[in-house]
Amino acid sequence: MRVGFLGAGHIAGALARGWCAAPSAAPTLMYFDVAGERAAALARQTGGLVAETPQDLVAASDMVVVAVRPADVAAVLAEIGPQLDSRGLVSVAAGVKLEALRAALPSGAHVGRLMPNIAAEFGRGVFLFVPGSLGALAQPFAEALEAIGTTIELEESLFDVGTAVSGCMPGFMALIVESFAAAGEAGGLEPAAARRLALAACEGAASVVAESGDPAAVMAATATPGGMTSAGLATLRERGLEAALAAGVASAAARAKELA
Repeated sequence: MRVGFLGAGHIAGALARGWCAAPSAAPTLMYFDVAGERAAALARQTGGLVAETPQDLVAASDMVVVAVRPADVAAVLAEIGPQLDSRGLVSVAAGVKLEALRAALPSGAHVGRLMPNIAAEFGRGVFLFVPGSLGALAQPFAEALEAIGTTIELEESLFDVGTAVSGCMPGFMALIVESFAAAGEAGGLEPAAARRLALAACEGAASVVAESGDPAAVMAATATPGGMTSAGLATLRERGLEAALAAGVASAAARAKELA
């Protein structure tokens, strides 16, 4: 499959570098960005090609990934619509619904929505996928995504909250790791040691929870009555950690709706 990225920012880069690290499953990649050097830099990193115009990119692609700011999506689609023909188009723009994508393209266009997160770069991405009207094009694209992460098909009505849970997780987790490191430093650890401990512990803990598949069981197994983890969890709950995280997810989902 030939995948063309309209926009060569963080999300396009994460997908491309993830595929570059899994060459046996990688599609052929091409890039266009209004900042030409950004597309050229990503092409150098991943071995992809650079298109001179959006139309050239569409002509050379089987699937076009629109990775521009939500406010720019309509203008980009109006520019490439006549060249799309039977090719597929997937948007990663938060808040831009299938209805808006179809309205900006010729009738019968094959469109879907995708929300990756930046862990795709390391082969551990989570991809929320709304196949929409992609038809037969959806399966090969989903298979390519599975090489660099986990793909979950969702109804579009659940896309915003799904994006808040998965797409925002790296940022939320980074805040948690930063807070753990700061707490360690406040307790007397050297800053570098505190950060290394927090980062390594986060990676290991995520693996444990993922392998188990049952967060409650992990908490029960690690929180020995009267022990350190038990005391820490009790304090976190008393201070409202669960409510704060729920509010963060709700706020992110609400923002996605505002971007529509």
